[in-house]
Amino acid sequence: MGLLDIFSGGSPEKIEEKADALVHNGAYGQAKIEYEKALARLDRRPVSDPGYRGLLEGKLRNCKESLARDHRRAGQALMAAGCGTDARELFELGLELTADSRLAADIRSLMQKIPAAGDEPEMFDFYEAGPTAEDDQEIADHGSDDEYFHALCNVLEDDERAAYHTYPDSFKAGFLALNRGDFDSAVELLEEAARAYPFGANYISLELATAQLNRGENETALRLLEDFLKDNPESLRAYYLMCEIFWERQAFGEARQLLSNCPASLADTLPIKMLSGETYVRAGQGEQAAAVFQRLLEDIGWDNQVAQALAGVYESVGRNEEARTLYGEIIGTCTGCGTRPDPLVKQRYAETSFAAGKHSTKILELYLELVHEDPGNRQVYYQRISRLYELQGNTHESRRFASFAKQAVSGLQTKD
Repeated sequence: MGLLDIFSGGSPEKIEEKADALVHNGAYGQAKIEYEKALARLDRRPVSDPGYRGLLEGKLRNCKESLARDHRRAGQALMAAGCGTDARELFELGLELTADSRLAADIRSLMQKIPAAGDEPEMFDFYEAGPTAEDDQEIADHGSDDEYFHALCNVLEDDERAAYHTYPDSFKAGFLALNRGDFDSAVELLEEAARAYPFGANYISLELATAQLNRGENETALRLLEDFLKDNPESLRAYYLMCEIFWERQAFGEARQLLSNCPASLADTLPIKMLSGETYVRAGQGEQAAAVFQRLLEDIGWDNQVAQALAGVYESVGRNEEARTLYGEIIGTCTGCGTRPDPLVKQRYAETSFAAGKHSTKILELYLELVHEDPGNRQVYYQRISRLYELQGNTHESRRFASFAKQAVSGLQTKD
């Protein structure tokens, strides 16, 4: 539910909330930018709270450590794929980010194992990088259910967070089950919590509706959400969930009516505008969707998620060169902030470039990275790599990767 990652607001606290949500979803690179933005915004206050600054700086440090660990894991994967240069770049970024001496030593050790330029491995083989001691420590750090519950609550609004801590134990268990993907248990436990806490349309009903929606009980979820929204008209999560239901039943007019009836305080916010654009996308009205996302970028400036949505719409209406340009800009901004781009963005940039007759080494390297990052589509990537080598006159590598493509097909057929 990527649209929920977008929050409006210009205060350090609002920016911090956006960063917290990004951390919750594992988007550490973007979260790092937001925490830094929050600190910069805090500097503009006439009187700055040292305690709050310390909190933000601590979150930024933790975010950078998580991003460094991501770079180490991705670098290991690239090493296994024979992409030593790309792996080294990620390891260097990780070293710049981390203040953990053990992690830094681990990264330096891995860098020493990268073959020298030209020492290409004979086999293009992949392995699943196993957990390291650092990974084990990270898992242990998640600790008990209590700590996990607190971590989940920390990304909520203040009133939500306060309420969640007052609900019965059955709510806590159901909330954890929901976030772990056990929707059957979540519904059972949250219904028990609702019976134990029958005080109007509270947040228990919001989480219960989420669990029911994930079980396909859309009408039941919709009734709960309608009641909840009457008492909580500014709940962005409720608007998102209701739109999901309307989209699935193809009731696009109802979705637009819902969004047009939201309070004035929400009407011009980024999440509501994104939901409006997505409603046009789901309805197959690409040009209208493009207009919404274009205006949004003009109003708020560059935003990767808005740009990605716009690029996808451009592709759907045949404006492929504009889509390719946007995907390239997204990759550029991700590289600039020290995070790896979404594999989907890299895939679409590579595919639109390939279709446009762009057969450079840069595109070939993107496909090599995608083989590991998106293994479910590796057959297609092997075919593209083979064709690119052929166009570059490297018949040996072209045949080799054509063979990998055939092996990938055989592997899929064996699994089926």
